[in-house]
Amino acid sequence: MTELDGNVSRLGLGQVNDSVLAFIGLLTPEGRLLEVNDPVLTVSGVKHSDVVGRLFWDCYWWDFDEASRTRLREAVEQARRGRTVRYDTQVRIADGSLLEIDFQIAPHKDGNGEVIALIPSAVDISGRRRVEQALRASSEALHDVVRKAPFGVILIDADFRIELISSGAEKALADQMPVIGRDLGAVMRQAWAEPFGSEVVAIYRRVLETGEPYVTPGMAERRSGDAVESYDWRVDRITTADGRPGLVCYFYDLSERDRIEAALIRSETMFRATFENAAIGMAHVALDGSWLRVNSKLCEIAGYSKTELERGRFQDITAPEDLAHDLALMQEIIDGKRDDYAMEKRYIRGDGTLVWINLTVGCVRSASGDAEYLISCVEDITAQKEANADRQILVDELNHRVKNILSTVLSVSSQTIRASRDLDDFRDRFSGRLLAISRTHDSIFDSKGGVAQLQDLIQAQLETYVSETDRRIGLDGPSVALNAAQANAVGLLVHELLTNAMKYGALATDDGRIVIRWRIAKDGADATEVEFDWLESGARNVTAPSQTGFGTKLIETTVTRTLDGTLHRDYRADGLRCSMTLRIGRQDDAKTGFRRS
Repeated sequence: MTELDGNVSRLGLGQVNDSVLAFIGLLTPEGRLLEVNDPVLTVSGVKHSDVVGRLFWDCYWWDFDEASRTRLREAVEQARRGRTVRYDTQVRIADGSLLEIDFQIAPHKDGNGEVIALIPSAVDISGRRRVEQALRASSEALHDVVRKAPFGVILIDADFRIELISSGAEKALADQMPVIGRDLGAVMRQAWAEPFGSEVVAIYRRVLETGEPYVTPGMAERRSGDAVESYDWRVDRITTADGRPGLVCYFYDLSERDRIEAALIRSETMFRATFENAAIGMAHVALDGSWLRVNSKLCEIAGYSKTELERGRFQDITAPEDLAHDLALMQEIIDGKRDDYAMEKRYIRGDGTLVWINLTVGCVRSASGDAEYLISCVEDITAQKEANADRQILVDELNHRVKNILSTVLSVSSQTIRASRDLDDFRDRFSGRLLAISRTHDSIFDSKGGVAQLQDLIQAQLETYVSETDRRIGLDGPSVALNAAQANAVGLLVHELLTNAMKYGALATDDGRIVIRWRIAKDGADATEVEFDWLESGARNVTAPSQTGFGTKLIETTVTRTLDGTLHRDYRADGLRCSMTLRIGRQDDAKTGFRRS
């Protein structure tokens, strides 16, 4: 095995690649693809053999565009030199369509700090892009309406500087152009003769301070030159994108005013509808973490009302373990070191439960480049996290099953040899037992059955694994019927106890015996409580396990959770004594297939 192969094994990519929904792969330092996860192959419509072994930029995802390939080669080279590279780009998937992704390639180093592999990864950001584009389109639509208005419209920010003007305003202020970014007072005093220029400035400042709009039916005054111009005009205080108060001034004749106002209202309505109806959580966040604006989806994810959220900060609902990393990335945006970031973290919901989210944070900057406020996109990924956890449990159980069956086959082979006359007799007996073991495993996990008798279920397990059942194992108990789900649970329980006895307990010796007995302790209207005892004897030097293995956990979970019972174990030197109570629920036969004899 080469050093790289060994490190690939330690990375464990072969075990985890296929369990993630995002793209993840493994490259040689020169950029040749060694491994990629199966979901990506499925989405892309390519086979494992189509891409593995090829240079990464020559693979299907990138070869549609030379610029993308060139950028990827540069990223691979930087990663080979020890840098992590991250950027947004497009890749080709099935049917030739393009997908927006957040792409990263990182070096993997050995103990000496040498780069021995490269790890590319990516997540789909097409949903976020659509929302961002919709918000950007809404903002651009608003600015477009203002810029193209043939009548005078001036937007002034909280610092009393002109932010945007319409084409009509450009005509009125032609001799002052350009005016964007300039102090409104200086422009007005140059545009109008004194003392009227100062009076106009005073009106604007009064509206900004009080919020009371100013409306005049008409204005006629001499400008700086000899021309005299007349306007209908109005000044209103508004809230700008950064959450601070600003001003809008309209000057137009009365017949045009309603059309201009309606256009602005439609644009604002478009923005609010896009923001409010986004399929993911959206928020505008101040630089101190205060919520400036939140949409309904974010409230649903966080479990708070809009009023509750907007009274606080995102730090208040972020899990303490995740907060430091979030704040560090946010500070990098404020410091100008990055424009955005993405991370997974947890919110503490209003009811005290935790919800996992995928957080993407962008920034709105002023003309000078300073961060003004943040835009946060929030996706609930709790279900995905739980699915990954369930998948890991299944993997653990599968590993345990494989180890158990190997131990069982070894024990069955030893017992079969002792009971066989010759090799042919052994082959016939052993083949039959292997087939029986296979059928038993099918029956344990088959949930499509109807009713099973408790004694028949136990007997089937015993006959599969143990020769001379009548001599070594005794059964004693009344008739109890189980539905499919209960039969599965009891089958797993007996299977675990039996295989443990074969490996460590009474069935690991020639003289060991097991007595299995049960009785009905309580027969209620909704359920039957069964007392179940597993009693081993004749074993040698049995001791309690020093560690709790998966099989022990499976027994405990089956008894206490699946069968809603209790469990007590006594590890004696000559064998295990296990006493249990099992709650066998009784429901309508037609609905559950359950009845009790």
